[in-house]
Amino acid sequence: MNAFVRQIAVLSVLWSLCELLLPDGRQQKMVRMTVSILVMAALISAVSGLLGTQVQAVGLPALAQTVEEAGARSYARIALQAAANQTERFVISLARQAGYSARAAVAFRPDGALDHIQLWLEREPDAPPLMGEERLAQAVAERLDVRPSLIWLNGNGAGTS
Repeated sequence: MNAFVRQIAVLSVLWSLCELLLPDGRQQKMVRMTVSILVMAALISAVSGLLGTQVQAVGLPALAQTVEEAGARSYARIALQAAANQTERFVISLARQAGYSARAAVAFRPDGALDHIQLWLEREPDAPPLMGEERLAQAVAERLDVRPSLIWLNGNGAGTS
């Protein structure tokens, strides 16, 4: 209980000094919030001491590891999404060069390997395409260095073999 009184006294002095020295504005608001959080923490620890319970602190190494793992997973997901977007743009560009209007959807497996590319092609009304759809699918597979069976034409899984 003696430590609690000391903590509250120190925090009160800190609070009053901050009120006197800091000008009105954002800094004072931030300092008020910080000191308020410290006072709440002191009150919680004192109340838990009176009740005979221990407040368990979160272990910083465990928390850091959890944050790092979550960050790595989210980074990997963002990297795969960026690769999928870039591959979609590349495939659509190849289809346009061949004389098609195209849409594409690229799917990667969680390990980062290409699962498949769905490619929807429409002929441009003004000009005939420079190559057939099957040949375009083979050309896309060659340029991406993947098996032609991973290129699904018009959304079907029946790509070229």
